[in-house]
Amino acid sequence: MTNEADAEGHDLFEWGPPRGLPGLVRLSVPALPTVRARALLALAVGWLPLLLLILVLPGHDRAGDLRHFLRDIGAHARFAFAVPLLLVAHVETARRLGAVVRHFAISGLIPPEAGDGLKAELARARAAVRAPVAELLVLLAAYAIILWLFATGISNHGLPAWTIAGPGRLSAAGWWHMLVSLPLLLTLLMGWLWRILIWTRLLHKVAAMDLRLVVAHPDNAGGLGFLAQSVRAFGTFALGIGCITAGRFANVHLQGAATPMTGGFLIGGTVALVLLLCVAPLGVFRPVMARAWRRNAMHYGALAVALGRSFEDRWFDGSAKEQPDLLSAPDFSAAADLYGVVSNVYAMRFLPVDLRSLLILIAATLAPFLVAMFLSMPTAMVLQELKGMML
Repeated sequence: MTNEADAEGHDLFEWGPPRGLPGLVRLSVPALPTVRARALLALAVGWLPLLLLILVLPGHDRAGDLRHFLRDIGAHARFAFAVPLLLVAHVETARRLGAVVRHFAISGLIPPEAGDGLKAELARARAAVRAPVAELLVLLAAYAIILWLFATGISNHGLPAWTIAGPGRLSAAGWWHMLVSLPLLLTLLMGWLWRILIWTRLLHKVAAMDLRLVVAHPDNAGGLGFLAQSVRAFGTFALGIGCITAGRFANVHLQGAATPMTGGFLIGGTVALVLLLCVAPLGVFRPVMARAWRRNAMHYGALAVALGRSFEDRWFDGSAKEQPDLLSAPDFSAAADLYGVVSNVYAMRFLPVDLRSLLILIAATLAPFLVAMFLSMPTAMVLQELKGMML
């Protein structure tokens, strides 16, 4: 059963929108077998044409449009960094999530009779990730958003100056931005939302498989501590999301439109969003962990009370001279061992996430903001802000 689970869990989440889009038109892409090649293609399709079109077919004047484009940190952050990072995360994150799922089969947490159920759920998850209808719906949703932007008026959405050729008219670079670059980014983002929904559903099904949790487990999570690795696995995805909002953060400061609320809203909102997407799926285990703790904590407490009374009856009666040799007495070791086990029980968390994993995820999200601050603010001001955060 373990080998079968391994086979089913391998590259479980690597596919999904937009990787399967060529299959919708029966197009094979054997020339792009690696994630590096796909990331370079996305860079060549999403960012490079914007620069080339500004040079060849400028909207106003070539020098002005080029200057505005080069100063548009948000565009570079979205299309030159976030898009390739979200594609790299297809492999970096997906493989580690698959390894986490496979660990359920080899850890003994799932009862033997649930092995076939786990295999079936893995098959359903794989089918959902690779479903052509998901690819189509994500693509349609991306262009529905673009259509809504056009329907509500281009001038109402604060498009960058290099995308505008005149009142209500887009430049060649603007058309590419609206019809290719932005839909590519939206497809990647919605593809990741689709993967996270499938990931959440799979965890929900696993949590319902009568897991054999050990509340005294030293990971303080009943044996589910390995799930914290899934939070760390989202680091590349978090870095990509951070790039998108950090680019907006930099543009706001360069345009002098920042307010005291701008930084807190963009930074705090991005961190909250990433934590919601990457950590919240593990919340499906909270009821299971809480039930296991309530069922067993009192039993461990009773054992500790019984040992404590026995220990006190033996060692607290009579004078010290009548007691056995302290150095050779096993009572102290037995008491320390049991109390250590009971301490693990009462320290058990009801969410299988550790602080270090959360800090890694938050650091990945915030890293682009540090770069954005140095690009959009005077160095002295950045250092002063960082100093204020530490004091």
